[in-house]
This record gives sequence, C-alpha cells and structure tokens, in this order.
Amino acid sequence: MGISFKVGVVAAAAIVTTVGVGAFPAGAATAGSSHHHRVIVVHPGTGTISQAVAKAKPGDTLLLKRGTFRDSVTITFTLTIKGQGNRTVIRPPAKPDTPCGPDGICAIGVVDSQGNPNFHHPVRNVTVANLRVTGFPQGTGVDGFNTKGYHVKHVYADHNGAYGIARFASTNSVFEKNRGSYNGEAGLYMGDSPNGNSIMRDNVADHNGFGLFMRDSTRLAAVGNTVFGNCMGIFALNSGQGAPFDKPAGDYLITKNKVLANNKACPASDEGGALSGIGIGLAGVHNTLVKRNTVLFNKPSGPSEFSAGILLVSTKADGGSDPNFNTIVRNTAKHNKPDIFWDGTGKGNTIKRNNCNTAVPGNLGFCSMH
Repeated sequence: MGISFKVGVVAAAAIVTTVGVGAFPAGAATAGSSHHHRVIVVHPGTGTISQAVAKAKPGDTLLLKRGTFRDSVTITFTLTIKGQGNRTVIRPPAKPDTPCGPDGICAIGVVDSQGNPNFHHPVRNVTVANLRVTGFPQGTGVDGFNTKGYHVKHVYADHNGAYGIARFASTNSVFEKNRGSYNGEAGLYMGDSPNGNSIMRDNVADHNGFGLFMRDSTRLAAVGNTVFGNCMGIFALNSGQGAPFDKPAGDYLITKNKVLANNKACPASDEGGALSGIGIGLAGVHNTLVKRNTVLFNKPSGPSEFSAGILLVSTKADGGSDPNFNTIVRNTAKHNKPDIFWDGTGKGNTIKRNNCNTAVPGNLGFCSMH
C-alpha cells in the first residue's frame, strides 16, 4: 500500500526561480572580512532593513527597534538580524521587488547556472532572532537556500502562505524556541539536504498544514517540540520527487516531542491526498528513530488517506521508497485513531514497547511496554 504525499515538492526550486539563476556570483556568500563588527540600529519603516543590509559588512549585527517594518530582506553574507521580540514586526511592502520575492527574510548562498546550490559556497552563519514575520501571502516568513550554520531563534512566524520558517539545501541549521502558526504548508521546515546535520528543538508549531516537516534529507532531528492543531504534527518524508542533489530521506531522530490533537483537515489537492488526524508520520524514510514522544488525541476531523498517532507507510508508488530499518519505541500514544498504523511495507522496522492501546496490524506487539 502506498500513499500520495506530494505536498510542496516544488518548493525547493521556487526560491531559486525567485532569486533568478546566477543572481549571486561565486564568492558572494563568503564572510572573508577582518573589519570590526558593528551593531547597526534600524528603525521601523519601508525598506529600512534592506537599506541597512546594503550598508552592512560580513559579521555585522542589525538591531531592529520595536515597530512595523515593511520589507523583504535578502542576505548573502554572514549577518545577524535581531529584533526586540514580537513587537518587532516584519510585514510585506506594498510593492515587493527583491531577490527574495514573496518571502520576509531569506538567506541565500551561491547557485550555479542551472539554479542548483553550489555547496562549496553557502552563505554562512546567518542568525535571525527575536522578531515576528507575518502576512506574506505567497511566501515564507524566514527562508534559506544553500546555507551553513543558519540559526533562527525566538522568531514568531505566522499567517504566511508557504512556510513559517524554512531552509532548503542547507547544513548545520538550528531552529530553536520559535513559533510557527497558521502557515499554509508547515510551521517549520527542513528539506533537500544530504548530510543536513540540523535540528529543530523547543519550538511550537500550531494550525499549519504540517507542524514540523522534514523532507528528502538525511541527518535531521526534531527534539522537544510542541505541535498541535495541524493536519499532521511531525512529518518525515521521502517524496521520490526531490532535487537532483537529494538523497533518500532517513537517519532522522524524532524524540521528546509533544504531539497533540493534530486534527485540522487539509483537503485533497493536485499536490496530494486529504490529510487529517496524524501525529507523527514516517513516509518512505529509513533508519529513523521515533522515541519517547507523547502523542495524544490525533483524530481526523475530515477525510484523510490515513490517520494515526504514529504512522509508518511507503511512498514507493510515487517514486519514493518503502520504509526500512525504522525504530518506533517507548512512545506514549493514546486516544488516537489508531494509536499506531503500519501499512506492512518495508523491512527491518521495529515497533515495540510503546504505551498505547490500538494498533494496525493489531497482533504484532506494538503496544507492549515490557
């Protein structure tokens, strides 16, 4: 049995299309400066952040004052953008015309003539912190493409058309203590990253399509997050339709998360089937550990291809893979419909010692705590 999870598979290419092929020449994303690092104070207004970026040097910090900024900001070198909490608000300008296109803030490294990331020239050590990004109807609040060491923390990203906080084709990212709410596709996203070595920790994601979304990557972790009110809480996907540099998705760690009442209904579309009532979903991934999560009250409120507290299924029918060598152990999964579901595909999967009541299939000992 397969499942049609195609949601958002074009998103990685979208940012490249937005910035334009070859928009940033080789070396544009390198730090390489010995100047004294400055703190530049930026006041609310239209385009004031972008103006400050144009004057900044690698290693500088832009300190945004409280108030509303109308801007779409592109970062191509080492830089810190730091606000003063949720009262520092970034909203779309009246006429967005920047390399980031529909996004609020984006960090982007070098791309080649085909729009693919040049992994030898990522933009390094960009930090975005302590601010709110909201209301970008066709874009993402805080975005990244071909980054290394991208750190996003204490950011509230809400009511954006695509993702709240996302990065593609990137490594060594840390998303921590953020909140992503009411975004079209996902609250927080990491994808399209071989050997990603990245973590999403201590975030809150609510009322999005997906709470936390990890796709077509290896070596990602979701630790200590709280996700509720989404169509699916935490989703790890091998789409089979990713960028040429993707690897089959796996080597994920999903642990110590609270995954509660992800019962929003996402209707079927050209990108995939209807989804609702899924806590943690593993689709076509390999060597993923799901351990010590609390998964409660995930039940569909509308049509859904599947529902479960913890879901393990294949994407082979769509060019992905069967799920192989995954471990689901010592989770508390109760009051879901059902608590655990496996479609029977793949090999080497271990599901045991979970504190749960209902499972499909029901005779394989998934819910034994002994």
